[in-house]
Amino acid sequence: MRVKVVLASIYREAAGVKELDLNLPEGATLRDLLLKLAELYGGPFTRLMAEDGSISRDALLFVNGMSLRDASSKLKEGDFVFIASENVEAEASFIKNK
Repeated sequence: MRVKVVLASIYREAAGVKELDLNLPEGATLRDLLLKLAELYGGPFTRLMAEDGSISRDALLFVNGMSLRDASSKLKEGDFVFIASENVEAEASFIKNK
């Protein structure tokens, strides 16, 4: 299934693009998407999930306009995912060290 991902702030800087169209397996979750982004782009994407598997408090994630904190949320064909940083300090540090 295809999912559109729009990136802002440090995530856009790290990926070098504003938007992505990703192909995920049917039944994929938000966690699956975040792991794929971490694999593809590293950097700040590796910190989108906390050690306990939950979504990091430093990240803002919206699926179809709804704020989500549950990484086990299922995605479906055509979903629109927006990812931004809530942590201005982390963002400044990433850009400075780039």
